[in-house]
Amino acid sequence: MGAMIIFLILVFITGLCIGSFLNVVILRTLSEESIVFPASKCPKCQTPLKWWHNIPVLSYLFLRGKCAFCHERISIQYPIVELFTAIIFTLMFMKFGVSIDLVFAWIISSLLIVIAGTDIKEKVVYDLHAYLLAGIGFLYAIIVTCISLYQIQQAGTPFEFTKYIIMNNPITMSLLGILAGIVILEICARAGYLIVGTRAFGEGDTFIAAGLGALLGWKALLVVLGMSVIIQVILFLPIFIKGMIKNKDWKTLITFLVFVLFAITFYALQYYRAITVENIALYTAFAIVLGILGILSCIFIFKGLREHPENRTYMPFGPAMVAAAFIALLL
Repeated sequence: MGAMIIFLILVFITGLCIGSFLNVVILRTLSEESIVFPASKCPKCQTPLKWWHNIPVLSYLFLRGKCAFCHERISIQYPIVELFTAIIFTLMFMKFGVSIDLVFAWIISSLLIVIAGTDIKEKVVYDLHAYLLAGIGFLYAIIVTCISLYQIQQAGTPFEFTKYIIMNNPITMSLLGILAGIVILEICARAGYLIVGTRAFGEGDTFIAAGLGALLGWKALLVVLGMSVIIQVILFLPIFIKGMIKNKDWKTLITFLVFVLFAITFYALQYYRAITVENIALYTAFAIVLGILGILSCIFIFKGLREHPENRTYMPFGPAMVAAAFIALLL
């Protein structure tokens, strides 16, 4: 027990340090600077920082959130990203233990945090980050497949390629996940042209969905996208509900509530193994219904925004997908 606590503390500290580095990646990606040179500096007065100014979280607290030189406020982003990364790293360690899964989970988590960071700060998703997400997800699928084949060979178990294995192995699921992410997000995004005259989502969101599809496979991606919509709308729930009640848009309100209840039911049935991916017909039927309800909710919401432009408030969809991906990875 004592050894495990020490391990958890070490992992948490490692997460804090990685989080500090991710802050650099986020900010210097946006400013188009090298993430290696020059050394850390105050973004306001440009004075190089001492090493004790870079201690994750603690430096922020000791300096009371201000630069030691110019005394300008330091963004709260720094300790938030550091703490969040440390917590995620610790939770991933508790879930996967010391394994190849943990290595990939940490790498993917770091990428997701950077993607969410640039999207929240400047509403920008960089292609390179999304491509890395898809590439690492696909690489993980290849490694998992190779390990499985090796274990089968070592066990001396007879093996033959069947239609089920071809369609349900990690590599195929990853490729289908990439395709599903692109198709679903582009259909939803381009539906915005028909409804409000502009894309519903940015192209970066499509790249994120493709990357998550590569990592999770198309079946899990459907659940993640459903959760993403719920998370996104929950963030705007007060504004949406107020606007729909004010405009007496009961159709949109009822459709959205049905979608949320159905998504929660779908997830609960999977969690308690009442529906499994092996039962492909039932699983697909639930996923299709969830998708239809989600699309209808989006259509009604976009129509409402077109008719009542004063209610428009933009928030990037990428962070909602990242949050849903973390839930999927941990659960």
